[in-house]
Amino acid sequence: MAIQDRPVVADPRWGEHPGEEYIDAIVTAMALGGIDHLFFTSGSEIAFFQEAIARADARGWPAPRLITVTHEGATLHAALGSTMVSGKPTATAGHVDVGTINYGGAVHNAWRGPYPVLITAGTGPRGYPGSMIGARDASVQWVQEPRDQGEILRQYTKMDHRLEHQDNPGLMVSRLLQVAMTEPKGPVYLALPRETAMLPLPGRSAFPTVPEMGVPGPSWPDPEDAKRVARWLIDADNPGIYPGKSGRNPGSVAQLVRLAELLAIPVMSAGRPDRLNFPTTHPLSDTGPEPHEADVLLVLENPIPFIPPRRSPRAGAKIAWADVDGVQSRYKTMEFSADVWMTADSGAVAQAIADAAEGMLTQSDLSRIAARRARLEERKQVLAAEAERDAIAAGKRTPLHPRWVAYQLCRLLDERAILLDDAVSNGAYLDPYHWRSQPGTFFSSGGSGGGWGMGAAFGAKLAAPDRDVVLASGDGFFMFGEPLAALWSAAHYQAPFLTLVFNNRAYSTGTTGLRRLYPEGVAVEAGNYAGGTFDPPPDFAKLAEAAGGYGELVREADQAEPALRRALEQTRNGTPAVVAAWLPTPIEEQDLR
Repeated sequence: MAIQDRPVVADPRWGEHPGEEYIDAIVTAMALGGIDHLFFTSGSEIAFFQEAIARADARGWPAPRLITVTHEGATLHAALGSTMVSGKPTATAGHVDVGTINYGGAVHNAWRGPYPVLITAGTGPRGYPGSMIGARDASVQWVQEPRDQGEILRQYTKMDHRLEHQDNPGLMVSRLLQVAMTEPKGPVYLALPRETAMLPLPGRSAFPTVPEMGVPGPSWPDPEDAKRVARWLIDADNPGIYPGKSGRNPGSVAQLVRLAELLAIPVMSAGRPDRLNFPTTHPLSDTGPEPHEADVLLVLENPIPFIPPRRSPRAGAKIAWADVDGVQSRYKTMEFSADVWMTADSGAVAQAIADAAEGMLTQSDLSRIAARRARLEERKQVLAAEAERDAIAAGKRTPLHPRWVAYQLCRLLDERAILLDDAVSNGAYLDPYHWRSQPGTFFSSGGSGGGWGMGAAFGAKLAAPDRDVVLASGDGFFMFGEPLAALWSAAHYQAPFLTLVFNNRAYSTGTTGLRRLYPEGVAVEAGNYAGGTFDPPPDFAKLAEAAGGYGELVREADQAEPALRRALEQTRNGTPAVVAAWLPTPIEEQDLR
């Protein structure tokens, strides 16, 4: 049967009722494509979404749940948080060109993440007043028409489209989602003219769903490449594995554990990975060589595993590089080299190398590997003991030390808790203590757009309502993240999360960064860090209360654990919570060392 003849929509009555519009097909296609939530920021020209979802609810048609978020930046970040936890696509709706601009740095994070999100916005109506349904009817609509709305974020999306009257609307949504979910995954953009979205459907309007169109599965590495790399790793004296984003596919974690354990290869957190790629509790986690020290490197979906040339691998080192985007096509300048490039999924690469290695190992190999395993296990014990000593020492210091606060936070997390790291310069204090062992329990943004954490934590909690969701955030990024919008939505939808704010009242870029670039400059000599500090800061605890949440300010070491425990209990009772830890400024902290 030809696709156009298939009764592909879920409800056979759909498409036959008078008054149905293009937008009905759009929201149905979203739901049938796997989208559970439409994160929505109101605008005068996108009321059609509200009507269509209400209509679908009344008639029992499939449609995503409409989630109100009061700023587009938090809206898109919430969509990113939802998809990173669920693995399913999500969608947003914003207000014309200004709403698209308001998505802001979240668009960068969606692209670099990469996150499969259908970003939508209405467009200012163009129709002559009174000439058609949805035409211009307010003066503001004359100023809401840019030359090309999709151009605003075109270089940050895999595909963009302006819906036209001749389009099959359900097909266009399915096609965009198919592209978004195909490796390398990423965001897509759909601009929706009000006149088009409100067009009546011409009778029964069938369209193929995403499952019917199909999404290509993971690619498999060349078996000869897998054998070659397996031989290098077996013969290596000081090998290392350097993942970056491989954990976005949770199934890859088990395959990487299998390979690492088989050959006793340490897995290093090079370049601050944005997913849990490998259990941090494992004896092989972060116990091996830095990239410039290794004789064989396996790089997995890590666009920047080291900074050349200072930290480049030594001469003669073998480098195998695997990524679903083998040439890193989203990066214009990319100067890295490798002996073997594998365009394949990280889990498949790890599995193929392990399969090949199992047939190659000799007794001599096994003896060398066993000795290395014992050394690395001992190294892990030493590192853990050092981290514990450092934390205890930090707890005795006045003023409050960020290491102590991070340590106390991580001690409260169970193994299923989801930890989001948006702590920037203080994020390094989380690394030795968060002890994540399960896939999908640790995330950072994957990009450099500030403010990811607040919206992402809300979206993550919607996707995982039965788990604790905890965000560790710098105070600058906390403010970038539209916290009032994210906290209000968290309270309204009973999707509470805990936020720990490292409150050092400064941007490291404008303080320690300034000092690094101009160590003998006038600003440093005068102690004038204007532009890099915001002291006194906003009262973040009261901001949480204003949005219906719970807030505490912590200044002393003995206050940290009780405050965090109280706040976590609040979230388990349905209330979002913020704990602000008052810390030395970056310059004060640097001078204390």
